[in-house]
Amino acid sequence: MNLSGVIIWLRQAAEALAFILVLSVLLPLLFGYAAGIPVGRVLALIGSTVVLQANGAFAGAGLGMAPWEILVIMTLVELGAVLGILTICDTFAMTSERVRRFLAKIEARMRKFPWASRYGAVSLIVLPALPIIGLYTSIVIAWLLRWNRLQSVLFITIGWIGVVVFVLLLAFGFISIVF
Repeated sequence: MNLSGVIIWLRQAAEALAFILVLSVLLPLLFGYAAGIPVGRVLALIGSTVVLQANGAFAGAGLGMAPWEILVIMTLVELGAVLGILTICDTFAMTSERVRRFLAKIEARMRKFPWASRYGAVSLIVLPALPIIGLYTSIVIAWLLRWNRLQSVLFITIGWIGVVVFVLLLAFGFISIVF
């Protein structure tokens, strides 16, 4: 990697880290402070969200937080993760010829399905709810298929809010699933 590649990589890494730290850590902590939630509880929910994704809502409920507080914090963490991961993926595309060739192949295949390029991002509403795909994989799918970034972030967030609300309804006993 030449010097310009290193500079691009460092700039993109700093941008990704900023998205993650500001949206996923700083803003939830500020929100928690404003809402009177102890710092330890907010940090526990952030960590649970990163590891357990939407199931982190159970941890928030167990910590005695209100459903709306859990939803706000988890959505901020999700936004930080989405924007951070998209930026990291862009970094690979900018600095790796192999990744650029791979993306060119995908773009060539996607041209055969113009409807998928135009409306595919809407499918991101359901992907965060799928057990195997979840939040992180849906971000990479949106990036690989080169869907509109703003639409992708919007639809992933809508799906995320939906699945978190569902888990909150389970956690607080409004609905139950019997297996």
